[in-house]
Amino acid sequence: MSSEAPPEPLLRLRPLGLGEILDDVFRVYRRHFWLLAGIALVLALPTLLLQVASGSATQFGFIATILGSLGNPRALAGSQPPPPPNPFLLGITYLVLLATIPFTLGAITKAAIDVVQGRPAGIWRAIAAVARRYWVLLALVALFALMTPMFLCLPIGIWLAVRWMAAIPVMLAEGVGPIRALDRSWTLTHGNWWRIFGILLVMYLLQSVVAGALAVFAFPIAVVIPFVPAVVRGAIILTVETVAGAAVQPVIYLTIVLLYFDLRIRREDFDLDQLARQAVGPAT
Repeated sequence: MSSEAPPEPLLRLRPLGLGEILDDVFRVYRRHFWLLAGIALVLALPTLLLQVASGSATQFGFIATILGSLGNPRALAGSQPPPPPNPFLLGITYLVLLATIPFTLGAITKAAIDVVQGRPAGIWRAIAAVARRYWVLLALVALFALMTPMFLCLPIGIWLAVRWMAAIPVMLAEGVGPIRALDRSWTLTHGNWWRIFGILLVMYLLQSVVAGALAVFAFPIAVVIPFVPAVVRGAIILTVETVAGAAVQPVIYLTIVLLYFDLRIRREDFDLDQLARQAVGPAT
């Protein structure tokens, strides 16, 4: 009786240089684009719908309508500003954003951990895994919120962010709590601060440039479409920006996951442990 072969591990079991890590990020991202971008899009949809329902989309649509009417003084004169967004629905939007922070931080990370280790991965599998760890992830977010004054001091904030960058992968890969995860990240990143900072800075800048380049089409598309109300124009703008963000958002999470495993290989002989597991093979 045949059984389905497990996915092939994508993790190179040796310490990697800067170029190799960047190459692995895009190699894994291309191979699993629809999975990683799909998670980002699913998590962004509730906020997108609430923005449209609250009237925020109408505000953007009104701006697009004004831009499209710059050559028509009569149309400009007849334009009426929309009412402000519904404060109740706007408040719900912010509550949804806060409530989904653990999923935003954890779901793509969990999927990336699974795919690089050759484990079965899926959109709902990743979301379900984060749901099981929801409260400990939320506790980590609360700890970061309590340390906001330190993060507001930019040099200290950047230094701490790099030292604790592996906390979420640690929580999801090793099943530990928030305090232990911060301690593990602090240990793993010791002596590697500048290297990690450089890699994350390169990927953040690249992600921001690509996301901005994709989102820049949102307003022109909304402006050129004729005979539609402002809410539709605004929905187009927000949808294009949401899709653009979902397309590039996984890059930084995937980078952090690969750095986490690279640090474990460098400091803990994680590669030897994995090679031993592969040599033994799955239990029968």
